[in-house]
Amino acid sequence: MDELTNFLAQTPRIHYATPSSPDYDTLRPGYVLDHAKIPAMIVRPRSADDVAALVTVLKANGLPFSVRVGGHDMFGRSQVHEAITIDLREIAYVHVDPETHTARLGGGVLFMEVLKELKQHGMVVPHPVIPGVGFVGWATHGGYGLLSAQYGFGVDQILQARLVDSQAMIRDADEDMLTAIRGGGGSLGIIVELTIKVYPLAQVLAGVITYESSDISTTITRYNDAWRQQKEGIPSSLSLFQCIGNTPTGKRFSVLFVWASTDIESGKIWLSKVSSWTPVAVSTVAPTDMMAFNEGAQRICHAHAYGLCLTLNLRQLTAEIVAVISKFAALKPSDPSTMFAIHELRACTPQPIRKNVWDTRSPHFVVEILPTVLDADRLNEALEWAHNFYDEMMGTKSSNILPSTYLPLTEPKKVDMKTMYGNKYETLERIKQEYDPDNVFKHTLVQF
Repeated sequence: MDELTNFLAQTPRIHYATPSSPDYDTLRPGYVLDHAKIPAMIVRPRSADDVAALVTVLKANGLPFSVRVGGHDMFGRSQVHEAITIDLREIAYVHVDPETHTARLGGGVLFMEVLKELKQHGMVVPHPVIPGVGFVGWATHGGYGLLSAQYGFGVDQILQARLVDSQAMIRDADEDMLTAIRGGGGSLGIIVELTIKVYPLAQVLAGVITYESSDISTTITRYNDAWRQQKEGIPSSLSLFQCIGNTPTGKRFSVLFVWASTDIESGKIWLSKVSSWTPVAVSTVAPTDMMAFNEGAQRICHAHAYGLCLTLNLRQLTAEIVAVISKFAALKPSDPSTMFAIHELRACTPQPIRKNVWDTRSPHFVVEILPTVLDADRLNEALEWAHNFYDEMMGTKSSNILPSTYLPLTEPKKVDMKTMYGNKYETLERIKQEYDPDNVFKHTLVQF
């Protein structure tokens, strides 16, 4: 540790904090609060050169380290107790090239920063529902979210990458490395820059439809019965994201509605259809842009919470599954942060044209049960609800449940790398062994 401290003393442009520093408690928290996980130091490099220099010192002195950006991993895996946290949030540039429909992003950029710059050029890119998430971690591990049915998943947007490798060298990823990065995250090195595909779309029809929820179980059943009848005809330009949350007046079933097309009039026809599926309490859907839409989402998102995530992948939202969701929606604890949500990979989603290791490509749904709370005293209540919910979901028809789950949402003890990566696991393992044989980057989501 002395060698690292000496290096930082000689490199004043790199800010760092230890547990005794006045800003440590501001820099440390991720979304999920974990007071038992105390990094020995948080270091905030400002460039790829800074990252390379840090890796050189850390590797030479055998100091364990992890990498964080948005800090939204539901199990806090971006930080390790008594290790060094390399916090990339100061490497946060966004350079858009309107002619080639591409953008270069710093490795520490958050989604709102990307959307802000894309708005200036009338561009969009698929993105997660939570705008405070870091782009690199989201995209390189798969990247479910809004606009995916139209443009593909986060992993499919990655064109090029620059990283600091296991030899502490800055390099542009070759084709093998890019293959592993597309789904394997930062397992080969610290990604300091991505070049991604972006899409011209200055205006969308978007907002939140909140349905009348005094009988929330009936509301959810009615919505999904209607959705099931219409689902084959829903165009790729329409994203519908179901979620169940709490408001000061009670539980609410809501749907994020995003129409990603210049044909706004057709979007309004679909808005009318979706609004007819069960009575609407209030709707904010209107012509807007993706940045403004996400600013609204950011205002209602909590910065921090206690808890975790339970998840499973389903082939279909069957009547049996919806019955379980409806039951536990009514039983959901009232903490403002406790949530339930559903992501979808639809049959119309563009198939990847670039090599990758993300294997879960057949149509399916990702269920997020979120026993997260603002009040730590209510955590046990939320956890009991979530585990009962999860157990009842797992007790439904087994052929409808996929064997794999989404890595960023999966509890570490339930991670099965070979199942998650399927027939692409051997490719990922081979590339890892070639480019990081000593497992320098071992504190990542992807474990070998």
